[in-house]
Order: sequence, then structure tokens, then C-alpha cells
Amino acid sequence: MRSVKLGTGTAYWGDTLLPAKDMVERADIQYLCCDHLAELTMSILTKQKRRNPDRGYTSDLIPLLRSVLPTARERGIRIVSDGGGANPQAAGRAVVDLCGELGLTGLRIAVVDGDDVLDRIDHLMEQGIAFENLDTGEPLSTVRDRLTHANVYMGTDGILEALERGADIVITGRVTDPALFLAPMRHELGWAADDWHRLGAGTGVAHVMECGGQATGGLYAGGWQKVPRKHEIGYPVGEVFENGEAVISKTPDSGGEVSPGTLSEQLVYEMHDPANYLTADVVADVTNITFTEVGPDRVRVSNVTGKERPAALKVNMGYEAGYIGEALFTFTWPDAYAKSVGGIEFLEERLRMAGFEADDVRVEYVGHTSMFGPGLVPEPDDPDQLEVAVRYAARCATAEQAAKVYRESVSLFNNGPAGASGIGFAPPTKQLLAAWPTLIPREAMTAGVTMLEV
Repeated sequence: MRSVKLGTGTAYWGDTLLPAKDMVERADIQYLCCDHLAELTMSILTKQKRRNPDRGYTSDLIPLLRSVLPTARERGIRIVSDGGGANPQAAGRAVVDLCGELGLTGLRIAVVDGDDVLDRIDHLMEQGIAFENLDTGEPLSTVRDRLTHANVYMGTDGILEALERGADIVITGRVTDPALFLAPMRHELGWAADDWHRLGAGTGVAHVMECGGQATGGLYAGGWQKVPRKHEIGYPVGEVFENGEAVISKTPDSGGEVSPGTLSEQLVYEMHDPANYLTADVVADVTNITFTEVGPDRVRVSNVTGKERPAALKVNMGYEAGYIGEALFTFTWPDAYAKSVGGIEFLEERLRMAGFEADDVRVEYVGHTSMFGPGLVPEPDDPDQLEVAVRYAARCATAEQAAKVYRESVSLFNNGPAGASGIGFAPPTKQLLAAWPTLIPREAMTAGVTMLEV
């Protein structure tokens, strides 16, 4: 039975590059699939592109390729990466320059774009697409003047075309995470665009692999204490067969663990409805999935299926949502918690005197209510608690209002309850970018593929 062997290179922007280097040097793979993007990532990359039209792709793309390309070229490993982010064309040019720097010739580089619809938004709205917020139902018109980017989660079509045209390296903009893995499966195994069963099976495998170390023992709530050599964890290797089944392993001679437990935890990550995992290419159904150990750190994945793909595609939109002002300070024993509460009361009164205006305020007692907020956890009652760190954060309409938070907190150091420390230097006032989840009709989108020769 035909198969294709895939390796995970990166799981997010800023991920360590060592697993990718180890992967191309040690693992028997045909493709290295590298995921760099998140919704917040696109907001950051768009800001970078606005400042410099030659930027806007992830800063780890070129270091990653520098570390793996010579070996990948020697071993015939093809690379698929969404590190093109908000500027895949600039990323493609940078990859060409890198190949020249490394003395690598004869490589074919494909740039896949078409996901950016920001310049088409007004035209599309005139055609009747309201881009309603999936969470609130509001029309996009409520934030249109503050919109920063609009990138559609594209599927496998552009990547598949690039591979069929002989690309050694494929650089994309915003695509779905599974598409980075599913496109090589389609290319090597001949799966049709409407083979819903196999596309669903391949998407289940891709979803297990896409987050790197999270499938091989990282973040493993089911037994992280026993995962060996977490500091040098190996990333997933998947051999995917023609019928859609796969065997998941990891980089040879690496740390970590591949087990039904580690794969199950990754499977439910961002899954929402296991019977209807929505992607651009297929709706996957993993409700009957089977994980079977077939050897040390080797697990067979089977019984995943799929249904017809959605009629619409998700759009990653972002808009300017004000500014954040924050202050972090610590109070020490005795009565650390009572002092921290008094410190917040002090700060709030100073802010009132300064004419402070905020749309939202959050108070966190770090290590106590920073994750779940007040109400779910009883107040500390240990008078001998050595220290309490407290964070006050506010979302404001203007940078001027946000800056007041730190400015008024400085007085705590000398005028507030005894034992204040850690106020430090003023943090930069940060602009907030918010996500606007929405949909676009599939027929409004077409991927573009540009081939570059080295």
C-alpha cells in the first residue's frame, strides 16, 4: 500500500528550531511541515508589514530554513511552511536570497497567496457579504474603520498546485493548519478533492501532528512527570497510508513519548465538535478514532472519516480595540494579601482623582485568581503568606488614558501600604488588537501560486 512520510518542523512562531534540524537529519521523511501562524500572529505580522513592505513574514522562517535546507536538499525532503504570514511574496524573495547565501541551486520555490482580502472588503460588502461576527452577530460595519487585516483560512488547493508544479519549498500565507500536512498527502496518495472519507482521515492525522511536541509528551496532563527527556523532545513523524490510516512516531533518538494518551490530548485541542471538525477541505469526524500501540513510541491512527467540506471559509480578521494600561506590584509579609487589596483601593482612588476612563478593568492576584478570576476561589486566609503579587490592567480608548495606570501606581511605592515592591520602570503602552471571527463564501476565493527559481 502506498504511503507518504511527513515530519513536523515547527508548531508556532518562536518555536525552538532544534526539533526541525533533528528531524531532517535523523528521520525517514519526505516532507517537513512547519506551522508558524496563529490569529494573534497575523495581527503582529500585519503591523510589521505596514512599517516595512519587505517584512510581514515570521522572523523564524529564514533561521529555520538556514538550519535545515542543506540537509533537506541532500536528502530530497520537501518543505511546506505557512511562515509567509501577512507577506508571502516577500518571504519567497527572502528564501531565494537565502538559497544564494547557502550556495544552493536548482531549487524551485512556490509562493501561495490569495488569502488576503483586506483590499476587497468594501467591494465584497457591496455584494451583500456582511461579514457578521460569528460570536455576536454584529455586522462588520461596526468596526470597519478600525480593521487591520483580513486573511482567509485557505485549504490545500494552492499547496497542491505548487507541489504538482515541482516545488521543493512551499511558502504560504494564511492556510488552515491541517492543510500543511494534508496537501502532501493528496499529492503523493492521489486523493481527490471530494474524497471526503480519506480527506477526513488525513485531517485527523494532520491535526494530531500539527502542534509538534504537544503530541509527543509536551503539556501532557496524563503523565508529564514520566515523559523522558522533555528538554530534547522529538516532534511527530507520520507515515500516512493510501486508505487514510497512519502510524505516528517521533524523531529517532529523541526525548518525549508517543502514546494513545499523548495523541488523545492533542486530538481534542481546538476540536470543538469531534463529529464535525470544520476545515477548508473537509468536515472531519473523529468520534470513532482508534489509537493502537504497534511498538515503542509508535501508534496507529484509524477509523477517522469525513463529510463534505463547508460552503464557507473562515476569515481571520483583526481590528484596533484600544490600549492597555497595566501595573504589577508585590506586597510582602505580614498581611501580604490585605496589603495588596489595600494597594488596589489606593490605586483606584488615585485613578479616580486623575479623571481615569476605562472600558474594562481586570485585577489579578497572580498565582491565586489570575486564571479564573474572582468568585471561584476563596480569598487567602494565611496571615503568614510571604508575598502576594497583584496586577491591575485596564482597556482604554486612548493611549493617554492607558498611561495613567502606571503613572498613578508609582505612588504605591512610597505612599501606599507597607512592603510594596516590584513596581519597576514604566511598561510601554500597548495597543490592543481584537479578533473578528467571520465567514466568506468559498466561491469568492482563489489561491494564487507563484514559482521562483534558484
